[in-house]
Amino acid sequence: MKLEITDNCNSTYKFNHNSFLILASTISKIEGHGINYINIIFIDDENMRLLKKKYFNQDYYTDIISFNLEEPNNLIEGELYVGINQVYKNSIKFKCNINSELKRIFIHGLLHLVGYDDQTKNDKKNMTKLEDKYMELHNDAILIQT
Repeated sequence: MKLEITDNCNSTYKFNHNSFLILASTISKIEGHGINYINIIFIDDENMRLLKKKYFNQDYYTDIISFNLEEPNNLIEGELYVGINQVYKNSIKFKCNINSELKRIFIHGLLHLVGYDDQTKNDKKNMTKLEDKYMELHNDAILIQT
């Protein structure tokens, strides 16, 4: 599996590449979906809003957007766009540290890539259960604040 991290917002954070890779591998194995390539792209709030508007016709800020790039029945290839400022704001809102919040939204994005959806109340509940499960399985920090 190849995993790239691109920081397009020159954030004050350093990212633990190996920890992201281990977490993605764990989810891939347990969910039974092979992953070939993931690119995690950190961008600013305004660009996240523009992506959400362009591709989903929804005009609001968000913390993660997942794009599947693979052909059906192939190994997963995807891009995860992360709004690091929204992740930080969510960490305050949900009273957790930013590392935990970033890990949760990364898991959320990966779950979308392997086929889960959160359009209905039951779908959201199921995804939250899965997020909790993978949060418990993975204790390593994925973010190193500078």
